[in-house]
Amino acid sequence: MTPERVFQLLVAVSLVAGGWLYGDYWKKSGAGNGDTWEASELRAQNSELTREIDRLGDELAQVRSMLSSGPYPVPDTLISWIEEEHDMVFLKAPDVRLAPPADLREAALKNLQLIHGEKGLEQEGLAWELLGILPPNQRLLNQLLFVNSSGVKGIFDYTDERILLAEDFDPVSVPDRSVLVRLLGQQLSYQNHPQKKWSGRDHWQAWEALHVGAAAALQARFLKRNAVANEAAWTNPEPQREALLNDLSPALQGFCNFPFLEGADYTRFFYLDSRKAFTEMFRSPPGHTRQILHPNHPAVPEAVLPPFPETGEATYTNNLGQLGLRLWLEPFLGNDEADRFSSQWAGDAYEIRQQDRSRILTWHLQTTTAGAAKSLAASIERTILPALRELQPIRSHLLTRKSSILTLTNSPKP
Repeated sequence: MTPERVFQLLVAVSLVAGGWLYGDYWKKSGAGNGDTWEASELRAQNSELTREIDRLGDELAQVRSMLSSGPYPVPDTLISWIEEEHDMVFLKAPDVRLAPPADLREAALKNLQLIHGEKGLEQEGLAWELLGILPPNQRLLNQLLFVNSSGVKGIFDYTDERILLAEDFDPVSVPDRSVLVRLLGQQLSYQNHPQKKWSGRDHWQAWEALHVGAAAALQARFLKRNAVANEAAWTNPEPQREALLNDLSPALQGFCNFPFLEGADYTRFFYLDSRKAFTEMFRSPPGHTRQILHPNHPAVPEAVLPPFPETGEATYTNNLGQLGLRLWLEPFLGNDEADRFSSQWAGDAYEIRQQDRSRILTWHLQTTTAGAAKSLAASIERTILPALRELQPIRSHLLTRKSSILTLTNSPKP
């Protein structure tokens, strides 16, 4: 019998024994209130059951210790189902372990550093602040770290290629088990299609949307397969993460939700097409979020952006992609206009340069046509630049256009 099964049985037996003891005690004490012999017999039974519950408690603690110090047992039937759904096999046995909150946080930090570099999120947060994506004086690293580690039921550690489950993970709960299914789906696709480097934010977002999106769609199929009659009993297994997400800026919420929403929809598109299409999706992953958002649209030619100014020292370079452009525009233009303009994205890149202890941000954005660039420039001049100038009164904001390329410069006022 597996430790997981022993754990479940011990919990059940403990609850049943405790309930029987409580109910029997009051039943007999009420019926034989004046009978000394029956009271004595009841006390003996009480003591015996108390010792039994203590023994079960000790065994339960031993099983908990086994699960925390060694691999967490994953049923073979669940592994087989996940492999069949993903049309892949685990190259190594799934590595799953229970972990305290500090280990979950450490794994989340290592993931962020692997993806964005040691200091990347600090520089990216500064760029987002200068663009108006992130409110002033908010640390991007801290916010992402809290969302990815606080109140979660588990996390897939890219660096050690293992799954860490929270200590309060409930193996009996279907919603909790669905989280494990999602993480196993991530582990499976990562084993078969590993990656350690990405060219920028947009490349990473597209890659994450593919792998996490496929795992999230797998989780949804697991929940549907294990549906219960009383749907009201289903609860979100990670409510704290949901609450933290609601406290983030709208753009950051959009980045965090992208793999679970648009990413999952993208992978369903191929899953419903054919098993061959689904398998090929992982072999030829999207390089841009544009491909996630428009899987049926033809790819745009690679952008030819102008060089950045050479004044000062370049300290950080990245991009936003179509997703980032949409999320930048939404608070100012609304969802429909943001979707319309962002669908004309053809490439972008920004750079932060240090000059005389001042930071200058230059962002080049290419659209599919010169007409789209002209219309977008007019909307930015009318809505976004006034807001940025009010928010950052000591800085200068300049927007220029040359054919299909817009250039936004944010620099200190002279």
